[in-house]
Amino acid sequence: MSLDRRLNAVRDDLADIRLRGRAVAARYAAGRPAVVATGLAPVRHEPRPGSPVGTFFHYGEAVRVFDEGDGYAWCQSDRDSYVGYVAADALSPGGAAVPSHYVRGMGAYRYPEADLRSPPIDFLPRHSPVRVAQAGIDCRGTSYAALADGGFLPEGCLAREPPMSSDLASAAAPYLGCPYLWGGRSFLGIDCSGLVQEAFRDLGIAVPRDTDMQRATIGIAVEIGAVAELARNDLVFVPGHVMIGIGDGGVIHAYGGDMRVRQDPLAGLMKRHGWRLADLTVRRP
Repeated sequence: MSLDRRLNAVRDDLADIRLRGRAVAARYAAGRPAVVATGLAPVRHEPRPGSPVGTFFHYGEAVRVFDEGDGYAWCQSDRDSYVGYVAADALSPGGAAVPSHYVRGMGAYRYPEADLRSPPIDFLPRHSPVRVAQAGIDCRGTSYAALADGGFLPEGCLAREPPMSSDLASAAAPYLGCPYLWGGRSFLGIDCSGLVQEAFRDLGIAVPRDTDMQRATIGIAVEIGAVAELARNDLVFVPGHVMIGIGDGGVIHAYGGDMRVRQDPLAGLMKRHGWRLADLTVRRP
């Protein structure tokens, strides 16, 4: 059985040394540690501009780099094992430092000065780990923190612990209205499986990135005889799409139909798309 190249660093010419004996390649490499140094780093299928994006790595995410050339690094995320090509200048060499704070809320803009009127230099998504070098820098009544690797964030955007939610549906709800973006995992743009992955992150649980992976691994499969049997936090899959049950027959999902995260009655979606109960796969976390 061939290895899934989304989750295994293997090419014809090079593979992760940990795959020796499982994958055939011309050579093998252990890779070197690096950290994502920009807010949102597109992960491309090929090392060229315009290549399709499979996902985004986020600020502070630890990766392992197996190859670098022509401005791109071929790397794998330590968080969800996703493999792809990232702009080399979006990475910093070395392992991830222990953070002092995390970005709470839905994200925060990083500024070159301790002043929200200065042009932002980056957007750090929810959960981004940061190291504060100096706190309590005041500007017109707003307190800022200077980051160890440069830039400033309003202190109100930071917390000592990662943000958490009470359950999966509650974790997904703040993304309502967020624009749909294929491969996206942040408030600036998110897709259906990215919404599931980031909602689980609010529960301190790491889950796979793509819909087919999630359908195969999260929770247990349950059969429902009617929409009313759908429970809050159930995951509802149809081919190429996933939704999160919110109770009372409703779901929240990142919907490509009108390009936003929205809340819908599942029965209405089934009627609109011609889905039958037999077409649904329900996984209960």
